[in-house]
Amino acid sequence: MTAAVASPKSRRVFGVPVPIAIFFLAIMLPTAVSLNLGGLRLSAYRVFLVLMILPMLLQLVIGRRGKLNLFDAMILAHCTWAIFALIKWGGLGQGIESGGIYFVECCGAYLVGRLYIRTYEDFAAMARAYTGVVCVTLCFTIPEALTGIHILYDTISGAVGGPRAPFIEPRMGIERTFGPFDHPILYGVFCASAFSLAYFVVAERRLSNLSGMAKVFGVGLATFMSASGGPYLVLMMQGFVASWERVLGRLKGRWAALFSLILLAYIAIDLFSTKTPFHVFVNNFTFSKQSAYNRILLFEYGTAEVARHPIFGIGLGDWQRPSWMSDSMDNFWLVTAVRYGLPAFFLLVGMLLGLVWAVGQRKGLPDCWRRARHAWAFTLFGISVAAATVHLWNALFVLFFFLIGSGAWLLDARVGRTPVQKHPTPRFSPAALQPARLF
Repeated sequence: MTAAVASPKSRRVFGVPVPIAIFFLAIMLPTAVSLNLGGLRLSAYRVFLVLMILPMLLQLVIGRRGKLNLFDAMILAHCTWAIFALIKWGGLGQGIESGGIYFVECCGAYLVGRLYIRTYEDFAAMARAYTGVVCVTLCFTIPEALTGIHILYDTISGAVGGPRAPFIEPRMGIERTFGPFDHPILYGVFCASAFSLAYFVVAERRLSNLSGMAKVFGVGLATFMSASGGPYLVLMMQGFVASWERVLGRLKGRWAALFSLILLAYIAIDLFSTKTPFHVFVNNFTFSKQSAYNRILLFEYGTAEVARHPIFGIGLGDWQRPSWMSDSMDNFWLVTAVRYGLPAFFLLVGMLLGLVWAVGQRKGLPDCWRRARHAWAFTLFGISVAAATVHLWNALFVLFFFLIGSGAWLLDARVGRTPVQKHPTPRFSPAALQPARLF
């Protein structure tokens, strides 16, 4: 085997590079922790990404942390097209302000994962830290679910003079938990997204690994506390493909067989059901019939809007719908097509599918790398399916793009001669708290 190529070293906090530690801290703060510059709201994660975006772009261009590749170019093209769409419909001012923030959030979050996770050790450290944070939040969200007192959100938001958590109807006999996020859906998807990382990387896919499996259970319990359909769907999709892989792990062509079964199920529903496959999917993966009905109407009116404005979308303009319908559109993929047009939509979907496919083509990887690949791909699969029923906004939006970038190392990282240490013990020193180098 070839020797591993060392990537530029980053200062670390509890095992993870400092930029990633700051990123996670920033996305876990409510939007009340923000700066207001004119009409522009700069939340904690936006401030961090604004400061990092130019240094990260420079590192990307010069190839300091891996050469610029097709998928990097596609995410840049997606963001650029979104800016053009906003300029077309809202003028240069909107393109600079709203388009600039979109570029910073989308491309910036992707680059944090793309540039600062360059080895298996980086990825594993991120997985351990992520799942650890999710499990720690249970200390606050279990009491929150039982009492309705939003401990983390109200404390953090109140410390900066922000509002208290809004009232949301309980479900299944428990209060819907916010954690430190702005909505139970955000908290739930944040937790559910750690499931595959916990199972494949932390627990190493071994049911006998009691410590690791306890974290898997903790992730599931934290997700349950959100009492939200979207996070449950993220968890279910990951659990389904993880079970498929566990049962048929030695069978070649198992993924082609899975996709074939999905296609056959789609065709069967379309032929023999009085409803479309989309209607069946939404009806069975939402908590209430009213919610399902709203999502079906959103899809119908949203796709009609895309048909009217297929190239540049409608920007931040209002979309046509009955007067009694809310302007909220709970479908991330549809929102992307409606706002920025089909080119932006296909660039994003093509980048995501292409990156997963390219990473999946690598052969001869160590077992731990293959587990990391499963964890990353299954996480994105779960979020991507759920994104058809929920919108990804604020912290959830940047988390999604960070997770996409976090698996890009699997494209070109080279396997070294020395075996990977399975359980490296992160060392803490005062020097680790010094500011990270931007270059």
